[in-house]
Amino acid sequence: MIERRIIAQNITNLTDARYFAALGVDYISFNTLPDSLYAMSLEQILEIKDWVEGPKCLIEANALEFDEIADGLILKTVYSSLPLSKESFFRIDFNELKKGLPDGRYILKINNFQELEKIHNYKSKDLIGLQLYLDISDVTLKDINLIGDHGIVVQGGDEEAPGIKSFDELDELFELLSSFD
Repeated sequence: MIERRIIAQNITNLTDARYFAALGVDYISFNTLPDSLYAMSLEQILEIKDWVEGPKCLIEANALEFDEIADGLILKTVYSSLPLSKESFFRIDFNELKKGLPDGRYILKINNFQELEKIHNYKSKDLIGLQLYLDISDVTLKDINLIGDHGIVVQGGDEEAPGIKSFDELDELFELLSSFD
């Protein structure tokens, strides 16, 4: 079992959901953003969610909705003054991180080694009160040691056929992560 906080995002099939649940990830995330390649309908989300036990369910949305089916939300806008009834994660970029953020949970997309190195070298006092999750889907495994104590966000993907999918890359990632934890 991996000790690191993990979100598996953009789940679109039961195969991914069960794989990540078996690994013990903290959250599985479904995307409802209409412009996303991973957009799912409420019916599709419920169909998968009903078959999975363990991880909490997050819904990526543009608004504060889906309270009835989700344990939390992933939002693009930081709502620092609204009382949120569910766990909330906010997608941010490097500019927002530099400006300073209120206490909370944030997902930062890491696009390359240089960005990962910047986060690794970031002053820890500037991150107090923040739970930072790094979306590392575009970073090579050789750079994984720079994640530090931050949570990570991994990517679901397409099945080759219903119920058939190769998890070789993810298995390698989780093996590396378990060696650090």
